[in-house]
Amino acid sequence: MVFSLVSAVLAWLHILSAIGWMGSAMFLAMVLGPSTRELPPPSRRDLVLRLFPRFIRYVAIFATLTLVFGVLLGMGLLSDGSDVLSPSTTWGLRIIIGASLALVAYALALAVGLRSARGILRLLEKTPQAQQEVQAFEMAKLTRRLRLTAATVTLLLSVSLIFMVAASRL
Repeated sequence: MVFSLVSAVLAWLHILSAIGWMGSAMFLAMVLGPSTRELPPPSRRDLVLRLFPRFIRYVAIFATLTLVFGVLLGMGLLSDGSDVLSPSTTWGLRIIIGASLALVAYALALAVGLRSARGILRLLEKTPQAQQEVQAFEMAKLTRRLRLTAATVTLLLSVSLIFMVAASRL
């Protein structure tokens, strides 16, 4: 009874944190990225300086919690001695593929995406408005990298979700 309740709570926490992570990636790839291109540079600068610190923090929190709750769920399943996470079972194989894709998305999001976002912030914070033309190349490179990473993470998480849902249907 207690194990079942703990598993249910962990499953909901895993799902809710995954929604936050995937929603953040989708928002960046589909809304924020395209919208900021249309803004004049001073407005874009103000928006990024206000939005990115909070955005970076929440992406890191949601992504990490998604993996932590997923691992705890997996540990709970393994604690009863069953082989449900074995790649020899259809369910286990789907979960392992989904988890592997999520791990790749996590590594990409933190190593490339958040690093690019922090680089953009540093450029905007340290560079006076008048000298930003000099940094335009670096800014364009970081922005392109961030958008591509957000799109890739969204794709990886979508495929991961498909595998996880397919496993839950067994």
